[in-house]
Amino acid sequence: MTWHPRQLAQQTGRTFVVTGANSGIGLETARDLVSRGATVVMAVRDVDRGEQARAQLSGPGTAVVAELDLADLDSVATFAKRFAESDDSLNALVCNAGVMGGPLALTAQGFERQMGTNHLGHAALVTALWPQLHAAGGRVVLVSSIAARGGRLSATTTRDQLVAPSPYIGQVVYSSSKQANLLFAQELHRRAGKAGSPVSVVACHPGVSQSELFARQLRERRLGVLVPVAKAVSKLALQSSEAGALPTLRALDHSTPSGAFVGPSALGQFRGKPELLDVYRTGSDPATAERLWVLTEEILGTPLPV
Repeated sequence: MTWHPRQLAQQTGRTFVVTGANSGIGLETARDLVSRGATVVMAVRDVDRGEQARAQLSGPGTAVVAELDLADLDSVATFAKRFAESDDSLNALVCNAGVMGGPLALTAQGFERQMGTNHLGHAALVTALWPQLHAAGGRVVLVSSIAARGGRLSATTTRDQLVAPSPYIGQVVYSSSKQANLLFAQELHRRAGKAGSPVSVVACHPGVSQSELFARQLRERRLGVLVPVAKAVSKLALQSSEAGALPTLRALDHSTPSGAFVGPSALGQFRGKPELLDVYRTGSDPATAERLWVLTEEILGTPLPV
């Protein structure tokens, strides 16, 4: 059945955390939620850029900017502590932020940066905010990618293969980190259901949309001079960030069941209206999801939720 954004209810009195909300899909998600009356915590690495983005938002809702560096587990813990001091419940956590490609780089704790940011940082954030999510009967939305189809995680993946891959092939690691988002969503959904938790979990992907990921990759390769060209081409070839945010908004709609996977279905899932999709084979294997869960707990040094 075709879904339309008007089906998402007004959100007055509800609180959302959106990671990476200063640009692209995260910003468009925050914009829509504020227009519906929500309180949105824009969890961003660069507070100044976050404030510039917040100034673009208007509506009956409100937005606040909070510092969060998903590549630093200490920053995740600090963010969660400050949130808990001001809010005792959380209606939804949108795990949207991410990094893509580029040369090998490490997180503050020494893990490969793409997996450390896209998966480990978000897994730690979900864990830290679980009490507030549980109190509200909230929802976790994990933003994956069509690149997850090329992920190479398996039921025999080792710790080093996850956080210290060698040889390092940036695009392969990115695909695996997005596969990890899908696997984590599926396993969290299964475990929450088994435990009778009121928290629901949905994964989504935006198709191929305009975002800061490509521009950031060029800057990191010292090709910043190409950024204006890349942005101009993106506007012609890719769907807008606003369109790319629609799967996230459908994932937030409680008519979308826990465990679902939402994304565009046209042109090889590159674009189109948000539909309920079959979870990719790489993201649906229970043995691989279980292995990722165990490794993630070992690396983070703390039990994951439920």
